[in-house]
Amino acid sequence: MKSSSAFISTVLSCVLLLLPLQAAAAEDEQAKLADLKNAISTLEKQLNKRDKDKNNLVAELKKNEIAASASSKKIRQLNSKINARLAKLANLGKQQRQLKIDINRQNAAVSEQLAAAYKMGAQEPIKLLLNQEDPQQLARLLKYYNYVLDARSEKLAKYTADIEQLAALQNDVVEEKRLLDSAKLELQKDQQQLLANNQRRQATLKQLNASLQSDKSKLDKMLKQRSALEELLKNVSRVVKKIALKTPPGSRSFASQKGLLRWPLKGRVAHSFGSKRNGSLRWDGWLIGAKIGEPVTAVHDGQVIFSNYMRGFGLLIILNHGDGYMSLYAHNEELLKDTGDLVLSNETIARAGDTGGLDKPALYFEIRKKGQPADPKKWLGKR
Repeated sequence: MKSSSAFISTVLSCVLLLLPLQAAAAEDEQAKLADLKNAISTLEKQLNKRDKDKNNLVAELKKNEIAASASSKKIRQLNSKINARLAKLANLGKQQRQLKIDINRQNAAVSEQLAAAYKMGAQEPIKLLLNQEDPQQLARLLKYYNYVLDARSEKLAKYTADIEQLAALQNDVVEEKRLLDSAKLELQKDQQQLLANNQRRQATLKQLNASLQSDKSKLDKMLKQRSALEELLKNVSRVVKKIALKTPPGSRSFASQKGLLRWPLKGRVAHSFGSKRNGSLRWDGWLIGAKIGEPVTAVHDGQVIFSNYMRGFGLLIILNHGDGYMSLYAHNEELLKDTGDLVLSNETIARAGDTGGLDKPALYFEIRKKGQPADPKKWLGKR
């Protein structure tokens, strides 16, 4: 018995010693996450400062695309809210119908109970006393009488409660319909706003493309965009290496999944790795055809180290998978994860779009190994 108590005491002591260590580790992780966010925020500010620029059309395109993204997000949220309210209304209607059926069934029984109670009056127990001489029989009758009274009261209480619940449900239905109408009206306004944003975007994009008539100007623009991405990745890699943040506790490393990774989405590859893009410039990843709003998923467990708009790539999200591996997802309509978020393989991180100046929706996808582009074909499995 003593040895058992000593063992328990030892275990408790160990647990108590570990608690401060776990708290310190958690605080350390929070501090690292804060450092990452601050470092990335600084990089983003530098990008924004450089983007305030020289080219008003590019700045206008960015503004319109971000506004359209916000409208799309709000519309998606409103549609979700509307569907939830419709489901709630359907459920309330079902409850109403069932309550009406129950109340109609109870009407006859309650009417009989009330009529019987009125006829018997308050002298019922006295009559029983005056008409009985056998005490045992009297006790049985009184017990039965009380049982009948309880049953009567229970039925009346249930009947009253059902009527009150029906009245409350009717009020709920009226309120839900009001909220639904309000959400639909808000949705119409946001859809009109999205249409206006997209029209402005198309006009700006048309002007921008017209200003890049020559192949040389187009190549110069792409080279600048590529240079900006390389600079961003270089800075991000430096930050990640310095902070040494952990990736989610996955069972397999990124390297071990070569040739087995899930596709970020299931579209057709419009441009493959290494194919000619413009002049001497070649594709460092894949451009995959997509539908507007289509879910974009993480190819492996990782941590978001960039989630923002970047010129030429639109709404861009970058994941760190550890051991020098990263994946990039560009031209999204909406970003669903923020810097510092941990994500799991096949988790939705964004919705596909055409931001960054595309003429039709697509996802630009890259895999990086120690900063160098790697062919996705060698890493992704069969669809």
